Amino acid sequence: MAVSDIVVIGAGIAGSGAAFRLASLGAKVTVVERAFPASGPTGRSSAITHAFYMMPELSQLAIRGCELLAQMPELTGHPRCITQVGMMWVMNAKAKPAWEAAVERIRTEGARIETLSPAEFHKRARHFAMDDIAMAVWEADYGYADPHGATAALIDGAKARGARVLNNSVAKQIHLVGGKVAGVETEAGEQIACDRVVSAVGVWSKRFLGNHGIDLPVHIERHPMAVIDAPGEALKIMPFSWCDDAMLHYARPDGDSRILVGTWAGGGTGVRHGELERPRFVAEPEHYDEVVDLDESAEILRHAVPRVPALERLGVRKGYAGLYDMSPDDNPIIDQAPGIEGLYLVCGSSGHGFKLGPAVGEAVADWAMGNKPKLLDAFSLQRFAKA
Repeated sequence: MAVSDIVVIGAGIAGSGAAFRLASLGAKVTVVERAFPASGPTGRSSAITHAFYMMPELSQLAIRGCELLAQMPELTGHPRCITQVGMMWVMNAKAKPAWEAAVERIRTEGARIETLSPAEFHKRARHFAMDDIAMAVWEADYGYADPHGATAALIDGAKARGARVLNNSVAKQIHLVGGKVAGVETEAGEQIACDRVVSAVGVWSKRFLGNHGIDLPVHIERHPMAVIDAPGEALKIMPFSWCDDAMLHYARPDGDSRILVGTWAGGGTGVRHGELERPRFVAEPEHYDEVVDLDESAEILRHAVPRVPALERLGVRKGYAGLYDMSPDDNPIIDQAPGIEGLYLVCGSSGHGFKLGPAVGEAVADWAMGNKPKLLDAFSLQRFAKA
């Protein structure tokens, strides 16, 4: 029987971040991953980076997560995985007061962030329509990342520090003795003795943890992304990562050849926009429609073309869809499992997962090593019991 201090189940961005931190702290770590790092929703993330959130704990995790992404070359020796094109937000007059206050707070938390008047925004994006823009928010140090590269860097960094990584290995059961974690068994029959487990299985959380008597208030949604061909001019048309809270879409360049576009329902900015149809629920994460056809892409672009008319003349490729594990309040769940000592839960990332992931992994690793960060209190599972 193999023996570890801690088993991390799941090698998405949060699980990989936890494994890297734990190994850096000297823990004996085993990672159990059902396929390969970033093979689930992490690898299909738009991977947009930003610090702007209405909730202080989210913005603090985002700032730290993006710091870690920027440090990957120094921390792991891997190539740079971020592209700093900047992050631009626009909003209408109703949202402006709350967004202004959030910008002031986030600046004190250490991020470089500023508000722009409509005229200042127009100077930076003259080909964008100005309808219903009361203010813009500009985050110069952000943009987007390579989700596969970032996750590989963290996993390889963990391995270099002594972690054991089991790819193509599905966790079957967490064994308990007297209400405490005693080990993990894989579907292949391998037994790993340990006294702590970090469950970072994302969209598989409800099913996997339900088998252990934990009823999580989460569900899975399919989120489609349109892929636009713009060879040699993507950065001219979409020069930054972008979120439009007035026309309900977001986008980013993908190098200088493609533009990714999705619909935006609000979420972490404090208000979920009811005008948008809720994305399709998914029962089984292994079986969902991964392809976004031209009709579905056209529906996404219906929100974006009025703001960026240049998109209309570009070619549209087949898009792709990823999965979000959603909580009732669109915020992550990061907690110890009720009634099970030594089991730490990371789930319900609700679309924020990538940029937060390295910091969430770091924070839950610190907690598993006996030093719980205070900001994790906001993500307790118990907040739903109080509702």
